[in-house]
Amino acid sequence: MRRRFASANFLKTYGAFLRRHPDLEQKVEDVMDRIVAGERAGLGIHALHGKLADFHAARISQEYRLVFALEPNAVIFIDIGSHDDVY
Repeated sequence: MRRRFASANFLKTYGAFLRRHPDLEQKVEDVMDRIVAGERAGLGIHALHGKLADFHAARISQEYRLVFALEPNAVIFIDIGSHDDVY
């Protein structure tokens, strides 16, 4: 199983995200755990392009996304927020 890491930017945006959306905390944690475990079903995981070409995104909800880097032995969470905020 991969290890889970978070960038400094992610920690900052995640804290702000949870202050605005405390009801989504468990959902976000579940999605992150599933990504680390290698599960893809129902998460809408896809590779990004352009300036975010090294990253992937997963769907938390219709409106919110989680951006992360996949490394051989790690998942590094980069950003969280609305579609327009993270892309």
